[in-house]
Amino acid sequence: MKTSWMTVAQMRLLALLGVISFGLVACGDDGKVAGGTEAESTIALYVQMADGTPASTARVRILPDDYLSSGPAENAWNETDEDGQVSFEVRNGRYTIEARNVNKSEASGAVHSVALAKSDSKVDTIKLGELSSIEGFVLLGASPVVRVAGIDRYVVPDSTGHFVIDSLPQGSFDVQIGEPEEVHSTVVQSNAGDTLFVDGSDTSSTIKVVKSKTSTATEYPESDWSVHDALLKQLQGYATGTLGASGRTDSTGKIEKAEGEICIVTTTDDLIDVVDSSKVDSLGNYGTKVALSQGSFRECAEKDTPVWILFEKNGTYNLRSPLRIKSDKTVDGRGRDVRITGMGILTQESSNLIFENLTFTAPAITARDTTSRRALSIHNRTHHVWVDHCTFEEYPLIEVDIKRSSYAVTLSWNRFENAQTGILFGLEPDIFVDTAQTLTMHHNYFANMEARGVLARHGKLHAYNNFFYDVKQAGIECTDSASCYISNNAFNIETPVAVYRLENEDGTPDESTLGFVKMDGNMFGLGGEELAGDANGYELDYTVLVEISDAELAASIKNEAGPR
Repeated sequence: MKTSWMTVAQMRLLALLGVISFGLVACGDDGKVAGGTEAESTIALYVQMADGTPASTARVRILPDDYLSSGPAENAWNETDEDGQVSFEVRNGRYTIEARNVNKSEASGAVHSVALAKSDSKVDTIKLGELSSIEGFVLLGASPVVRVAGIDRYVVPDSTGHFVIDSLPQGSFDVQIGEPEEVHSTVVQSNAGDTLFVDGSDTSSTIKVVKSKTSTATEYPESDWSVHDALLKQLQGYATGTLGASGRTDSTGKIEKAEGEICIVTTTDDLIDVVDSSKVDSLGNYGTKVALSQGSFRECAEKDTPVWILFEKNGTYNLRSPLRIKSDKTVDGRGRDVRITGMGILTQESSNLIFENLTFTAPAITARDTTSRRALSIHNRTHHVWVDHCTFEEYPLIEVDIKRSSYAVTLSWNRFENAQTGILFGLEPDIFVDTAQTLTMHHNYFANMEARGVLARHGKLHAYNNFFYDVKQAGIECTDSASCYISNNAFNIETPVAVYRLENEDGTPDESTLGFVKMDGNMFGLGGEELAGDANGYELDYTVLVEISDAELAASIKNEAGPR
């Protein structure tokens, strides 16, 4: 039987103790691991695959449990024999054993702790399992080295403080940040699929390690209007009062409860070319004309009635021309992977709109000039718009554009990536002064922005609980008399907030482009501080639940922003 064979193999290994050693771990400078005549204890290992069979030719390494690597791949591996056996001679002390096996490109591993007294002889079994990784975020400008005590791992975070320690077995690890003489450490438990974020900004306290929350995809809503009502309960900020498909906007702009219809998008087609028999050239060839595809996203969006737009299937919905969406719509991509490409969505005095669980990507216009189409343009006195759990990516200039007296907009739990600027709030003041515009933005994630996350010109902006992770110029530029209340955000960038848009020829700030800020409760990683001011007397006229800005919040935003 299998169990008896394993026992025999272990007995054979016991018999070999003291007379063989399958390769000795090289002695480090501290002399804590040794071989030859200096060895005082022996550890014999039997390495198994997850199903209990021997792990032949598996790699095994043993190091003192307080060992810290000083560079990549410092220590050699030993290898098990055909029965999965290997042994080491070591001095008495505490050790960490790491085992790895690769079979047909599939890797597995394990870690094992052992304590050996003088002249000890031990036999242990190690069972290999699925590998994991620790993804960390160090909010320290110096981006120090990150090591794992007891195993040979040495990682230098990137310029944003981000690091990944991959190919780890599941287990408990002592993660060390900084140089050995000033090390800052914490013990973490790594399981398959874990993402752990590390707040190392306060070296006087214990490092905070956050296990990412598991995001579960929302089920397809079908036609249950209670699911639509439940979505509305998550809305906060200036867009409160938006009803989407369950409301109707009258001629005065007032939104009242109304019974909406459901429109299910059944095709990824948009505008299609059809034969136009009324146009014939000299050779008798018919011309073509553009027609609206039945069952398309555009067909649902251009209805004059309140409409809850659902998508029958995953897919890429390419807009061949700008989609001028009508009022009183909920565009709901929950339960689906809905990708909007092409010419983007434009509001034209259309209000009471909800955009939920969508990805805007691959624009039709990629030239970096002012004609570039935005993913979502909220224009011309549009009001009550909620954009939630969407991703905006690959746009050359601006991803979301809010201007020309549009107000009562909330952007929440969105990802803004790979653009020059994520959000443009307001026009150039010599073109249009948008003093009435209002925007709430919370729990949004900004990464790979070449200029800024948000450019605010005039109007009122409330930004709380956002994470600015990788923005080159400024997280928020509050300029041209804009009033910005910036509260409890996480900034891992060198310039979190700027209050001037332009400079004079001599390099001094252009006072005509000055904005007004009020800041409190923000967390700074690479630089910056709270700027003094009262946002020109700007006070909120609504109440929201604001979370403390820390590494846990940053981890939550990074992992959960975007489609769910």
